Amino acid sequence: MEPLNRIKLGILVLLTIILTATLGLMYLEGWDFFTALYVTVITLSTVGYGDITPTTFWGKLFTLFYIICGAGAMAYTFASIAGFIIEGELKKILRLKKMESKLKSIRDHYIICGFGKIGKVVAEKFESVGVPYVVVDIDEQKLSREAENFKNLLYVVGDATLDEVLIKAGVERAKGLIATVKSDAENLFVTISARGLNPKLYIIAKAEAETTIDKLLKAGADRVVSPYIIGGMRIAEMALRPEILDFVSTLMDETYDMEIGRFTIHPQSEVVGKTLHESKIRQRSGATILAIIKDGDRVIINPGPDVVLEPYNVVYAFGTKEHLEKLKEILGSSKK
Repeated sequence: MEPLNRIKLGILVLLTIILTATLGLMYLEGWDFFTALYVTVITLSTVGYGDITPTTFWGKLFTLFYIICGAGAMAYTFASIAGFIIEGELKKILRLKKMESKLKSIRDHYIICGFGKIGKVVAEKFESVGVPYVVVDIDEQKLSREAENFKNLLYVVGDATLDEVLIKAGVERAKGLIATVKSDAENLFVTISARGLNPKLYIIAKAEAETTIDKLLKAGADRVVSPYIIGGMRIAEMALRPEILDFVSTLMDETYDMEIGRFTIHPQSEVVGKTLHESKIRQRSGATILAIIKDGDRVIINPGPDVVLEPYNVVYAFGTKEHLEKLKEILGSSKK
């Protein structure tokens, strides 16, 4: 039985014994309710002032019986409470030590700054796909509470705008950072600090105000997301083209394991200089090529079989994880 359930059971049994003993003494000794309750409580608590005591044989016998039962119930209840406190504190200490050890060695992870509504959604997604992440938030109680719901949660308590806090979260070894703290000003400071500590870090920042988007980009964010703008656009698209969004959402559901990947063709890849038809990418990987970006800004949507693949072309493809992994190998360096 869980510690909390043991405590609830102990209290319920103890209250039942107190109420039963009170009613029993009222009947056997002829006392009023308060007097019977008073005698019952001081007896079970072992205080025993002796100012009021049972006088009848059956009253004394009944008192012996409920003392034995009540003492056992009190011992069980208080032992459960003590166990709950000790077990909880011990569990917390062990979890923190284990987490500190992991924080020192974790790399290629994402740092989620701010564990509000958006931060939790991001963490849930990372949990579902097995992506390592570290949460930074100033509210220790909230982080400790959420640790029960997120089995892979690693967290750092502190202000995400401070360099030392980001360093503790492993920003220098991280793959990306997501700034979702409360205010745009804080997200701006987080972005500046993170970019200074790790110039290669991929940073996504949340912007409440549309005017902040440009400032965050200038501060070093790679992408800026405005929940209100995206939410509004999504609602409009659902109203205008619900069937398209339903189809895309179904395909991107975890049940189907479908993803969209972005890859850059390595100069030494075996496909360089070949057309899509000659490279047989579709047959070999199973991935569907959605678009190819050439010369940095020339986008070819749904490229035909005669499109020539060149070094540093950016390829967007659709498929399962396995398909995209095979495509990544094909587009990577494979020439000896």
